[in-house]
Amino acid sequence: MGGMRYRQMAVDFGTSNTIVAFWDEEKKDVVLHEVEDVTRPFHFEQDGLTHRIPCIPSLIYYENRHTTFVGEQVIAKMLENQQGAFRWMKAYIRSGRKINFSLPDGSAVDFFIAARDFLEKVLLFAAESGRADVQNAEVAFTVPVESFEDYTDWLSETCRELGIKRYRFIDESTACIFGYDTHLQPGDVFSVFDFGGGTLDVSIVRIEEKVDRGRGCRVLGKAGCRIGGRTIDGWLYADLLSRAKVQVVDARPASALFMQQVEQIKEYLSDHTSREYDVEHENSGLRLKGVYHRGELEDLLEKKGFYHDVHETLERAESRSRERGVDRSHIKELLLVGGTSQIPSVRRLVSSFHRNVRFYRPFDAVARGACRYLTSEIEDLYDHIQHDYAIKSYDRRARTYRFLTLVPRGTRYPTEPEFKKLSLAAVRDQQRFFGIDIFEISEKGATAAGGSGEIMFDLNGQIVFDNGGNGGFAGNEFWMNEANPMFIEAEPLAEGGAKRFSVSFRVCAQKNLRVTVRDLLTHKRLYDDYAVVKLK
Repeated sequence: MGGMRYRQMAVDFGTSNTIVAFWDEEKKDVVLHEVEDVTRPFHFEQDGLTHRIPCIPSLIYYENRHTTFVGEQVIAKMLENQQGAFRWMKAYIRSGRKINFSLPDGSAVDFFIAARDFLEKVLLFAAESGRADVQNAEVAFTVPVESFEDYTDWLSETCRELGIKRYRFIDESTACIFGYDTHLQPGDVFSVFDFGGGTLDVSIVRIEEKVDRGRGCRVLGKAGCRIGGRTIDGWLYADLLSRAKVQVVDARPASALFMQQVEQIKEYLSDHTSREYDVEHENSGLRLKGVYHRGELEDLLEKKGFYHDVHETLERAESRSRERGVDRSHIKELLLVGGTSQIPSVRRLVSSFHRNVRFYRPFDAVARGACRYLTSEIEDLYDHIQHDYAIKSYDRRARTYRFLTLVPRGTRYPTEPEFKKLSLAAVRDQQRFFGIDIFEISEKGATAAGGSGEIMFDLNGQIVFDNGGNGGFAGNEFWMNEANPMFIEAEPLAEGGAKRFSVSFRVCAQKNLRVTVRDLLTHKRLYDDYAVVKLK
């Protein structure tokens, strides 16, 4: 298959579909890959061209606890409504509902386990199709704004279980803005209209120079409604059964086949005015046949109060932003994302609300934006360091490893010279090498350090941290300079226990961690503002 190509990737785990994106460093662009039998193509048009987007339906089916099918495999086998099938997993995780379901082999699985297994398979296929080393790649996951803490806690645990060392989170609204290739300026206000399979979420967000928690946008107003693509599917399914004079309870044996037809009709009517359908379930003899017109679907949605709910959700989001001094006139663009946003009548309603609507990336904007978020082109939005950076050390008393923080998250850069100072001492006579290994900490957990301190090294040149203090590490670390380690060489050799080197760190305007090393014995400067690693 060749060597690894992608070091950065993003996963947009959606209620209905999941998108995986990779950053191509050579092309300086986001790329998507299809996986045979797993992805399902969706299409959108832009500038007269039709673009094909490989989506993975958010479905997993357990033949038994250790044999699963995911994505399009489940749909092709018509297993989505069978015992052992899980869909709408994200909605259940966001609600915190842990419900055990029996599998065909008698074992039990809940939605949290199913979602974890689904993501594991998605990442496996992503690694194969994209030629990416997932465990060592930088992976961004998108998260709903309103469930940032609970959802990221679950995702963090899932990443650790799957062995992902370097992961980041970005809220879906911010990712959508990044993904629409919009030229961003601090102060710009956008409305993000996210209408997917499970919910409608409208967010009024502003690009900010000073952001917290690593986000590039501040949410000024938000409103949601529990309607989505699956809601419409249910209404349309009931309408088709009613036309065929078939009771819902009688249609259960054919429900998987009929629901597949319902989804096809709904999607087809987004681009056409009518759709003929004729589907028969062999075992039961039940049949659905006829023609469904777009106008009939719109009448059905009107009858169900669908358009009223959409309009009211838009109004509520803007009402909340007005409380913060931002009204509709301040909104630069309204960005549509999610498959349900592609319904023509929904576009017309939104266009009557805002004069500048963009809708050409409904399926991949969030994944693309999350992938761009990992790159240097987004860094201009931030004026601070987004993660903790530390030196790994060994606590001899506690007999465990620690991380001594050098640069905590939230640090403004460029910092002053000698932002952090340390003195180095050897643990034995005739010690020659001292290693400086820099780790990125994805969660808080490093031992706090003041402006200065003392660290020592063991027989192998590894740092030994021995202050007798408490604390530990409860996060996830990534060795930043593993491929290009930094060593300080003592010449003449160091004496055990004696302070030998003075080391100072700073962060420059390009976000490089720079180190200056002075030999306290010879008074020589061994490193002068040397760039060790680039921070984020």
